[in-house]
Amino acid sequence: MAKILVNNVLRTHGTKKDTGKPYDMYAITVSLPVQSVSQGTYNQEGYGTVPATMELDPAIFHHFKNLKDPVYLDLTIEQVLHFGEIKNMVTGVSNIAAQPAKVA
Repeated sequence: MAKILVNNVLRTHGTKKDTGKPYDMYAITVSLPVQSVSQGTYNQEGYGTVPATMELDPAIFHHFKNLKDPVYLDLTIEQVLHFGEIKNMVTGVSNIAAQPAKVA
């Protein structure tokens, strides 16, 4: 498990206009520390956090129903095969009653 600042969880669902097929997607947005990168002629440096989005296991979506403000939570992240690609998915959460983070 990793303690990560959770900003929000979203469920997006509906019907695709072009195919008429239904879709149902779950995502979680977290804040991760900015990391310095230097690769060849590309350089990046900074401070603070950047948003990152991962897939969320639909079975745990309801665990976040009381989320109002960003909060540090213990997340279980697993690699899953989704539509032929390996992706990170949040599959578990604990410490859901944690105190909200003090975000200015």
